[in-house]
Amino acid sequence: MKNCNICNIIKPFSEFSKSNSKKGDGYQYTCKPCNTLEKRKWRNANADKNRNTKYLKKFGMTLQEVTNILVKQNKKCGICEIEIELGPKTHLDHDHETGKVRGFLCQKCNHGLGLFDDSVKNLKSAQKYLEKYNSELAEK
Repeated sequence: MKNCNICNIIKPFSEFSKSNSKKGDGYQYTCKPCNTLEKRKWRNANADKNRNTKYLKKFGMTLQEVTNILVKQNKKCGICEIEIELGPKTHLDHDHETGKVRGFLCQKCNHGLGLFDDSVKNLKSAQKYLEKYNSELAEK
């Protein structure tokens, strides 16, 4: 049994994550639920710092450089042109082979490209398919 330093409740060791520290009993000082809440609080309080780290790691770009891309797109999705802003439903689209950033997309458009394997051929085939069946419906 171990006491959590945040909630001050004595809990079984299974409620604590293992610690990499060689000190103590080999478990973290805070229980898993409290640890999760603390991480969430930190991320919310440091959203810009967290985003900056994410963009640097993934794309080698600062938050300011990424924001400039969004501003150049007039804060609109690069495909459907709905208004977007930085957040979890806005995606920095990139070529998965080269890693080169293309621009910002809304969640639906980003998922659509992914489902078509980022393939121009597949997208053109889908366009032909829609045009064929839309024209048939218009004739009826």
